[in-house]
Amino acid sequence: MATENTTPKQACNVTGRCSSTTPPLTSEDIDANLKTHPMWKLGADSISITRSFTAVNFMAAIEFFNKAAEVAEKHGHHPDLHLTNYRDVEVILTTHHIGKLSEFDFAVASDLDAIEVRYSKKWLKENPTTTPP
Repeated sequence: MATENTTPKQACNVTGRCSSTTPPLTSEDIDANLKTHPMWKLGADSISITRSFTAVNFMAAIEFFNKAAEVAEKHGHHPDLHLTNYRDVEVILTTHHIGKLSEFDFAVASDLDAIEVRYSKKWLKENPTTTPP
């Protein structure tokens, strides 16, 4: 997990959680954030970001989910986590309170990217540029 707190101050209220007053990102802001988060893609709905990968096995996928749960609790901002074919992982982030993307989504994405993942060797070969630097 990342050691620095990446929670943006303007995106959450005093309880540390998003609210209906969380400011949405502009399309320009989203594009700029995606450039600094190469493992994430804009969702087909344009109101979410997604990250997908294949873990080496079921336990590696579950280990990622457990660490992702810790990140989500730290931020008070919870992604949708999907596991299919026993090791294919998909993470979806959006700010549900506003039905759009906020800086909060990218703060959580940054901390999720810091989680060490045991990727499938085949997936790594097919996606050499989508893993963290």
